[in-house]
Amino acid sequence: MSNSRLAFPFQKECSLVEIKFTPPLFSCFKAPPIVAPSCKQTQSAEDHSGMTKLKAEMYRSLRSEHVLVLLCLLTAGCSKGREPVNEKPVSPVSGIVHVDGAPLEGVKLQFHAKTQEDTHRVFPKATTDAEGHFEAWTYRKGDGLATGEYTITLTAHDKAPPFTRESQMPDLLGGKYSNPQTSEFKVIVPDSGEPVEVETIELSR
Repeated sequence: MSNSRLAFPFQKECSLVEIKFTPPLFSCFKAPPIVAPSCKQTQSAEDHSGMTKLKAEMYRSLRSEHVLVLLCLLTAGCSKGREPVNEKPVSPVSGIVHVDGAPLEGVKLQFHAKTQEDTHRVFPKATTDAEGHFEAWTYRKGDGLATGEYTITLTAHDKAPPFTRESQMPDLLGGKYSNPQTSEFKVIVPDSGEPVEVETIELSR
């Protein structure tokens, strides 16, 4: 640091010292050092009180700026989602699900590839709307499925209360359609890229 001096209202000469501030919660941001005055001469009680108030104001202002910078970094960088790895071409896949002869909103579908290569460790899924309609997606909402053969499993749950996962709620379908080893619902996606419409899936409680 340089030997520059600051003169404060109580007529004491003070040198600038470097104080490092490290945010305790966010390791993705390295805060710049804070430059604050440090007086070497013996101060009166009045001068010491003035210096304490000045430092408190400086810290308060700098901490606010650090918080704002951290929030910006978290939004733009640290919390950014990962891009899909080994993304494969997909084709639109859609259909309708009926439960006891009527559409049911919120039915969860999962598409289990016959071979691991068909999904590259991704887990295609879909959810029915109020009309019982669904659109399968692999990497992004509604994008479809990669070429291959899939077994479809289905579950339905009531809305979960706070702090409870929906999957922890009882299956309204009694678990009858949740096992890929026994599910009779299949879909084959060709490599033509053409949309695939799954035959209406009829379920019962």
